[in-house]
Amino acid sequence: MATSSVRAGTPTWTEHPILDAVRALGPEIVACGDEIERAGRLPDTLAAALGQTGVFQMYVPRSVGGLEVHPLTAFAVAEELARHDGSTGWCAQVSSAVTVFLAWLNPDELAAMVATGPLHVAGSARPLGTADAVPGGYIVRGHWNYASGVRHANWFLGTCFVTRPDGRKVARSMLIPTAEGTIVSNWNVMGMRGTGSDDFVLEEVFVPEARVAQRRWIEKRNEPLYDPRLMMVAAWAPTAGVGIGLARGAIDALAAIGARSSAGSPVALRDREGVQEAMGRAEVIASSARAYVVQAIGAAWEAVGDVPNAELEGLVARAQLAITHSLNAAVQVADMAFHAAGTNAISTANRLERFLRDAHTAVQHSAGQPVHIRAGGRVLFGLDPGPVDPTREGPVTPRP
Repeated sequence: MATSSVRAGTPTWTEHPILDAVRALGPEIVACGDEIERAGRLPDTLAAALGQTGVFQMYVPRSVGGLEVHPLTAFAVAEELARHDGSTGWCAQVSSAVTVFLAWLNPDELAAMVATGPLHVAGSARPLGTADAVPGGYIVRGHWNYASGVRHANWFLGTCFVTRPDGRKVARSMLIPTAEGTIVSNWNVMGMRGTGSDDFVLEEVFVPEARVAQRRWIEKRNEPLYDPRLMMVAAWAPTAGVGIGLARGAIDALAAIGARSSAGSPVALRDREGVQEAMGRAEVIASSARAYVVQAIGAAWEAVGDVPNAELEGLVARAQLAITHSLNAAVQVADMAFHAAGTNAISTANRLERFLRDAHTAVQHSAGQPVHIRAGGRVLFGLDPGPVDPTREGPVTPRP
């Protein structure tokens, strides 16, 4: 695939106006925190406000009027949101991550989808559906779980197995209006309660060929954001943002209760040497993880189209290591802050216990799994990264 030296987004990824927009929403997000937890989804008013900023469609191509932001801009947006509320950051990161896959669609069809209004996409690259070829498209059926944000979405990306004429099965990602499916209310979880990650079911739904991801469309693009070699780094950059945001939120929550004592001692938390050390270590872990993400993703981004594949593979491996590390670092920081707070930590009156639950939930995502650490280690030894799904025809994700 041809690439270009032109990079998506603004010249400086830290200065995109979308960042100012999400910072302005911080107080509203915090005010909605308890409602988000109780309802198991974002309030309609907050979802609408977020939609106006563009956070649900950050990777839609500029060629059809989208933002096509730098991956580190998407990272910073998710970080800012998750610092206030993990579920809010998660909904934004999932929807925008999915929009990177829209570059695999027929450009005319994508333009028609965008013309109907702002896109809010839920879905999964996991092939949990089946599709039978019919004239003009496919008849699709499937049952997908973990459909984060689906109750506010207007499109669903459902990946299905398609049987070729030779009997071989391949996975194809398809875009379907959410109104054509059914949401199953079953999101009852420990953390990330407000993501509304209910199941989504399709029964005998027709999907036109133009809304099926195909390699021939991505091969015609020259924007670095959609280079298949960088696909999962771009998709998971905002996932890393959630990890760092949760870590920063836990640190903020500990600082907010620093003047309190606990059942074990009348001394204020901030005056105890052990708590001071925990705060310092938490800051080191969070800031180091963030710096690694920025450096590694930035290096891979700058190299796309300019370095040999073998060299780019090493840079991509480091970027994926940084992403996985960010989610695991969030768990370390949240645990550290939680234990430093003593009995204060168990009260829902402060946000610390929520950041703990959310961090432990977020790390269970595919992006946080040890397979990516092993794959990175293999590449650093000069080996291939390990197995990927050979049946996929479209965006590829590593698997153990």
